[in-house]
Amino acid sequence: MRDLPDPNRLRLLVDVAHHGSIAGAARANGITASAVSQQITTLERECGVPLLERLPRGVALTAAGEVLAERGRGLVRLLEATRGDIDGFDDHLVGRVRIGTIASAAQALVLPALTHLRRLHPDIDAIVTVAEPHSSLAALHEGRIDLALVDVYEHAPMPIPPRVSATTVHREPLVLIGREPFPEGTTLSDLADAPWVMPPPEAACGQSVRYACRQAGFEPQVRWETDDLQLLSRAVAAGQGVTLLPQLAIDVDRPGLHTAIPAGVRLGREIRAAVRSGERNRPLLRAVTEALQSA
Repeated sequence: MRDLPDPNRLRLLVDVAHHGSIAGAARANGITASAVSQQITTLERECGVPLLERLPRGVALTAAGEVLAERGRGLVRLLEATRGDIDGFDDHLVGRVRIGTIASAAQALVLPALTHLRRLHPDIDAIVTVAEPHSSLAALHEGRIDLALVDVYEHAPMPIPPRVSATTVHREPLVLIGREPFPEGTTLSDLADAPWVMPPPEAACGQSVRYACRQAGFEPQVRWETDDLQLLSRAVAAGQGVTLLPQLAIDVDRPGLHTAIPAGVRLGREIRAAVRSGERNRPLLRAVTEALQSA
């Protein structure tokens, strides 16, 4: 009877499958491509079948490799949940936590939260990746990160995947941003003839703002479209139009920007910390979530 596959090698195979290359898996794990290749070769020897097909550019999983990678994803999630259960018996927070976060929350929430935690628990090792919500949730599902920080806008619902638990860590309004001060009581309909800059319609923020404008009786005249919320602030300061953005996304240090809460409408977003349901009681993840709520 052959030995069971090594879990650490299985994790590497899962990463190779996701990145499509040994080099990508090596970067994700902070080791050399040679080390990954050696571990995969050992895993193939343990299993007794080829798992990778070496191509001129990258690699492809064999049929056996696909089956093992899929089983490996489930095993990795199970081991992480088990680790969380064991950690629950120890008040000392230690270990690695991998976080995927939206850009606007990285500076305002993640940095102060991790700074506070590291001061109290210096053995915490955090790895942070800035990514869009759908990418972070996919990485969470595949076991490549431990916590996904995502945003949910009014009128643009985002379904949370099964077996994922989400906790709201921050709420904020969407605010008007313009180059000139807004008169008191400005409504969205007052800006029907103004040029607008905003995220594209497929982005949650863009969906929410367009919905609000249509409810106010007009289709916004969009002059700039970009997912870069900081760039939208700069476009407003340059006189390209007005916009409606979450408070955390505003480039507050940029001169020439004026803000106001639009009258007659309540628009906002929530930032949520999502973890795999089996790990929601893991002390390290609970501590990170609580630190984000306090940031």
